[in-house]
Amino acid sequence: MSQTAFGLTLVVLCTLIEGLAQLFLKKSSLAVVGKGLWATLGVTLFVSEALLYTGALHFLDVSTAYPIGSLSFVAVTVLSRLALGETVSRTRWFGVCLIIAGAGLVAARA
Repeated sequence: MSQTAFGLTLVVLCTLIEGLAQLFLKKSSLAVVGKGLWATLGVTLFVSEALLYTGALHFLDVSTAYPIGSLSFVAVTVLSRLALGETVSRTRWFGVCLIIAGAGLVAARA
């Protein structure tokens, strides 16, 4: 695996971690019991993501990594739909598709 491919993999992993962190923070706001646990998990994941993203920047330019990081919007949308049952409009799904296309274009030129 090339260094660029490794950096791209790390950034995509960061987007998934951020999606989970956002999900946990939302669960902490909804929970009657265990708010602290969900909040702690969310913050811990955010810290882990920041460290991992810093490592990814060793292999990628910021001008490549940052746009690909927008995939976190995709992760949050999908996870909020699947895990929380939130409604996602067609317009929002179209936006998600545009984000995926844009990130793909940036990654293809990395």
